[in-house]
Amino acid sequence: MKGIVGFEIEITSIQGAAKMSQNRNETDYKSIVAELEKSHKQEEVQVAQWMREQRKELFK
Repeated sequence: MKGIVGFEIEITSIQGAAKMSQNRNETDYKSIVAELEKSHKQEEVQVAQWMREQRKELFK
């Protein structure tokens, strides 16, 4: 097909970023943590604990 060109890219590094509602306002963030803490799933409770640790100032 005209106009389509294949190419390869060599990956030399990978960078990750945690995206756990850090752009939410304080009220939303606290609500998210509270709902996760109510869960019966251990993974969700652990996520809530991690989120608390990231923004300790909200949970004093």
